[in-house]
Formats: sequence, C-alpha cells, structure tokens
Amino acid sequence: MGKPVKVIQMKSFTFVHTADLHLDLPFQGWKGKEGQGWARRQEQRRTFETIIGLVKERNAAFLLIAGDFLEHETASRSTAQWVIEQIRQIPGTCVLIAPGNHDPLRSDSFYKTLDWPSHVHIFDSEWEELRYGEFSLRVYGKGFADYEEPESCLPAVPPLEEGERRIMLVHGTYSSHRTESPYFPLCDQDLLPLELDYAALGHIHLPSLHRLDNRRGTWICYPGSPESLRWKETGERTVTVGTFGMDGLHLERIAVQTRRYEVDQVDVQGCGTEDQVIRRILEKFPPGEERQACRRIHLCGRRPVDLSLQEEWILSQLEDAGFHYVEVEDETLPDYDLDQIREQEGLAGLFVRKMEERIDGADPGEADLLRQALYKGLDALMVEGSRS
Repeated sequence: MGKPVKVIQMKSFTFVHTADLHLDLPFQGWKGKEGQGWARRQEQRRTFETIIGLVKERNAAFLLIAGDFLEHETASRSTAQWVIEQIRQIPGTCVLIAPGNHDPLRSDSFYKTLDWPSHVHIFDSEWEELRYGEFSLRVYGKGFADYEEPESCLPAVPPLEEGERRIMLVHGTYSSHRTESPYFPLCDQDLLPLELDYAALGHIHLPSLHRLDNRRGTWICYPGSPESLRWKETGERTVTVGTFGMDGLHLERIAVQTRRYEVDQVDVQGCGTEDQVIRRILEKFPPGEERQACRRIHLCGRRPVDLSLQEEWILSQLEDAGFHYVEVEDETLPDYDLDQIREQEGLAGLFVRKMEERIDGADPGEADLLRQALYKGLDALMVEGSRS
C-alpha cells in the first residue's frame, strides 16, 4: 500500500479591508454652510459605524485598516476616543492598523497617546510579522513614521509552507513597474517573491484589484475611500471583504458610503427662462435617492443672450425641491449668432475672427478655454456697445 495522502485542514475566515477614511479631514472644494460641513463629518462617522456593522454581520476575524484613518493634523481627541468605542463593539475581531502618510506614527499620534483595546494591533514603522495559527495565517505589516516614506523596503519572509496563508498590510503607492513616490512605492518586482495571498493597501482612493503571475497568484487590492472626500470621488464607495476557504480566497466589494458625491451636466439648450432651467434640472433628477446625493451640476449649452442665471435663486429652488446638497456651475454660453458677427466690420467682428483662428490651431483642452474666452469677450463687447 502507498503512503496515505496528508490532508491539511485550514479553518475558513473572513476579513474586511478598508483604508483612507480620513476622519476629521476638512472636505475639499466644499461650498456649503458650516452646519452642512458638520453634518458631513457626522456622515463620515456613520460610514465607520457601517463598517463595524459589516464586521459583525460577516463575523469577520480581521478588520484591516490600511492607513489614513485618523487625520493627524485635524482629528480631535473626541473623534479618536469615539473610534475606540466603536472598535470595542467587535472584541472578537482582530483590528490591524497600518498608519499612513496622513496618520503617521509621530510622537503626538493618537495611536501612541491613547489606550487602545487589546484586540487592536497598530503596526510600528518597521515590518512586523503576526501569526495566527488557528487560521494558518501570517500577517506582515508596517506603518509610516512620518508624512513621507520615499524609500520602500519589504519584509523578510521564510519559504512558503504548504497550507500557509499570507497577508500584507501597508499604506503605499503601487505600480506594476518601479516608479518614484514619496509614499512608499511598491511594484510587481518587489511583491512577486513574497508569495502573498493578499496585499491590503491604502493611499489610492479609487478601488482597484490586480493579480500577480506568481505561484500564489497574489491579489493586490485598494478598497478605495469608504466615504467621498472630494468631487473626484463619485458614485459608490466601498470596502473589500475577503473570505479564505478550502478552495482559496474569494473577494467582494461592498458599498458602505453614507452619501454619494455625483457630478453631472445639464444642457439648458432651448430653455428661455430660469423656470424652464429649473424644470430641466428637476426632470433629470426625480424625487428620491437622486436628490439625496451631494451633487455638483454643470449647466451647459447655449442660452438666450438676455437670460441671466442667478445661482443663489437656482440653489434655493433646488433646495425647496428636496435636494440635500447641490452646487451649480454656470458654463452656459450666450447664443450669439457668430456667423453674423464674424461678417461685421467693427471690433466684435475682428475679435471673433481672431479668436476662431486661435481656436482652430489649439489642442482640445486649450480650445475649450479659448471658446469660453470668446463668449466672455463678446459679453464685454456687447455691454460696451450698448453703453455707447
């Protein structure tokens, strides 16, 4: 008889991976009232509560936080203490934190000055290895010591053992090829020999997932920011949930945002009055969820020359219609008859001809700016002409 086949039994477990919550970071480009800004900060907290709820729902063994969690320069002690109270609600979950460039392990960091629960591990500025025998798991992690870390180093790892699982938790800038970055640059060449199952990263606010062509088939994941912080971060905001089972690692992206940011264009071509402009906007965003987002609306298209769009009045009408928060950017162009003006002998005709020559020779981005300048210049010339 041959030798019996050794069967390695590995316990299944789930983890939740998040990063870049930036608690108490002032919102970029925010034009709202002070009370609305305070409400957005509360919504940030609510998003972390949602993440804690997801950890409970999935009975996750680990909560992985890959940096930029508590904004070092602006986070209050009360916010940090509130975070600790939230984490106390999941005592059966190992909470692993790898500080990033916005929450580095400086001497005055709340990571060092406050008492954190025993089931929380905050990685030091040098690589550490944690072992969890019941899950056949090694976790490698490190944190930022300061606001920048342009030199990256990788952990020393032993040869891969049969049945072993490996996770790396770090804040950094990943690229397939070697590049320079002040924020702990990582590339395929660095990560390939580590034979990780999963690299839990933070720093990039857009979610992404890459897979290496190595023995382990390493997954490299940015979960994205769980709550929008600026107008570039539109749509759903997510965390990544991973489950290790007998058949490998399964990943899923779960939306956790409290409120979405959305940026849209509304073409007002054909609207002759401000009331018609309002109706055009309301038709595009019907009552309900669409009006509960933080929304920036770019008004575009041609409008009658004598139609003046008063931003404050438009905002008040949209607020009355149930929009939670809205900004309006007027990018409309007056509906001048350029063909007619171009043929004129005066200054306006000369201006149109010269500007169109420049537009024809410009690249697309510059052409858009020149086109806006053309219409603004005509505005000024028409006003001056009406006075003379």
